[in-house]
This record gives sequence, C-alpha cells and structure tokens, in this order.
Amino acid sequence: MKRIKNANGTGSVTKTTKRKPYRVRVTDWRTKKRVSLGYYETRKQAMEVLNEYLYNPYDVENSTMTFKGLYRLFIENQKGLVAVGTIKGYENSFKRCKPLHSLVFREIKGPQMQDTVNSLNCSVATKKITKNFLTVLSNYAMELEIMTVNRAKFIRLPKESSKRQKNVFTGYEIQKLWNNIGIQWVDYILIMIYTGMRIGEITELKKENVDLLRRIINGGNKTEKGRHRQIPIHKDIFQLVKGLYESSPTEYLLYNKKWVFEKKKKENKPIRTNYFREKFYKTLEELKMNHKPHDCRKTLATFMNNQKINSVVITDILGHEDISTTNEYYIQSDIEELTVSMDNIKFLNDVN
Repeated sequence: MKRIKNANGTGSVTKTTKRKPYRVRVTDWRTKKRVSLGYYETRKQAMEVLNEYLYNPYDVENSTMTFKGLYRLFIENQKGLVAVGTIKGYENSFKRCKPLHSLVFREIKGPQMQDTVNSLNCSVATKKITKNFLTVLSNYAMELEIMTVNRAKFIRLPKESSKRQKNVFTGYEIQKLWNNIGIQWVDYILIMIYTGMRIGEITELKKENVDLLRRIINGGNKTEKGRHRQIPIHKDIFQLVKGLYESSPTEYLLYNKKWVFEKKKKENKPIRTNYFREKFYKTLEELKMNHKPHDCRKTLATFMNNQKINSVVITDILGHEDISTTNEYYIQSDIEELTVSMDNIKFLNDVN
C-alpha cells in the first residue's frame, strides 16, 4: 500500500539504510532551512517525534543539547542572579543526576528521571531537593524552547517513614566540648553552636566581617536576609573568636592550625567546607557524639526558643526569611536587643 505524502511544510519521515532507519526532517520555523530531528527504529516513533514538533515547534538548534550541556548553560545564566549557596546546591544536585549527564535533554523521559531519583541512597529531603533541581532545569529548557513539557514535575517522592527528630546538642554535650577545648576543631564546633552559622558560612567568614568592638559577626550566604544579618558574639565564645581573629594568617577567621603557613599565606584561601565537615565528624566521633553540622544551628534555635527569646530576634540571628510576613516587614530588632538576648542564652543550664 502506497503511503500518502505529507503536505508541504509538515515535514517528512523517510526510510534509510541506517541501523535506526527512519529519519525525520522538518523545515526549521526560524531559519526556514530543512533540518533533521534524528533517526528512529520504527516509523511509529518517527511519526510521534514529527507530530510533537508540528504541534509545538521547538528550537532545533538546541534540541540535541545534552543534560550536561544544558546544565553548564543554566549555571552561567544563574551566576549573579542567585546566592553562592544556591549555586553550590545546584552543583551537588547535578552530581546526583550522573546517569542523565550524557543523554540528550529533550529525549529524557519522566520514568528515567524517576529512576534517577529512586536510585539515590539519601534522605527523602535530599531526593526532594534533587526533584526541585530537575524541575528548575526543565523550566530553563522550556525557556530555551528545547521542550514543551516539564516532565520533572511528575516525579513522585517516597513518604518519610516517621517524623525526623531534631538531634540538638545537650547542655552536657556542650560542657564536654568546653572540657576538651584543647582538641583541634572543638573551638570551631562551639562557635558554630553559639552563632548558628551554617558550615559553609563559617568556613568562608572573613575577618573583615567580624567586629570585635561591637561583638558582631556580619552576614551569611544563603537567603537575602541571611546575607545582611548581624550575629552577636556570645560572651562565652568571645575570647575564642578574638583569639582566632588575631592568630589567623589568612583573611578568614577559621584556619587549619596544622597548615604549612608560608604556603597558605600566599594562597590566602578558606578551609574547604568538605574538609572541615570531615574533621567535624571525626572530632565528634572521638568524643562519642553523633551530630551533623546543621545540628549546631538547630541547637541555637532550640535554646533560644526554650528560653523564650523573642521570635523576631530568633529570625534575625538565624537569618531566616520569616516567622511571618509581619515580622519580616514591620518589626526589626535593634543590635542592643540582639546582643542582650544572645548573652541571656544559658547553654549549660541543665548541667548545673
């Protein structure tokens, strides 16, 4: 039976001698030139590709871009528009999607994205972050007219088996840290607990952002409010911070005390976050404690809440965007109130 020829301007499917014999060609709606949409194993697959293009014409020039190629373009586009911490988050999510890196992005199907997320050996929270990354990247592909449907939105996440317990440091554990202040890295862990700074914030903290006279640490690196926050230096850790400020050979407050300083002075770089994270775990393991870096931040929030610190003060110190819109836009703590509130926190209250 003779096949009916497609009408002019509606593309064509022709059979070739290649391994995937059915070739799809269309007239690019932008350049008006004939271009190929690829080769397919069956006429049915080829017709589906042709019909998809005719229904929603996309940018043929970018249509063969791989996952990795699209990601690189996306990151360049995002620089300067989002926080450094957000870029790092994208980088980590990209690494988790390694099975997709070499695939043509617009040809990646929903089940492939679902399988990638399902295969991750991580928490539900991390899987959710990965799904959000895939959704954002797919939105960018739609902006470039590479594809017309965001398949990542349909990824299903498993339910958490039980509500996660907040694993905060107890007063006894904090006292134990003070009792072992001579062990390297313990002072840095205490500073994280008493300031609520994220691990990436504390490693990148420059001395120019530490005001010893006013007892204030300026800024963070995640949210807009976080980047402009002021963290009072609790009286218990003031001497630790002052000592580091005066002894650090770099522009940064934290440094590796076992560095060969002549080399590091020239490099003038911060401690790598992953290196410090490794030391964090090893140090606590030696002290028979089981905590993650973010537990330091949760500890400060918990102690402030338990001791009835004003909720606005809590958001200002932690750099959260809100407890409510009212707190964000209509109420502002002054620096004196922040400092007094911080000094009133009794971290060792349950030890005595």
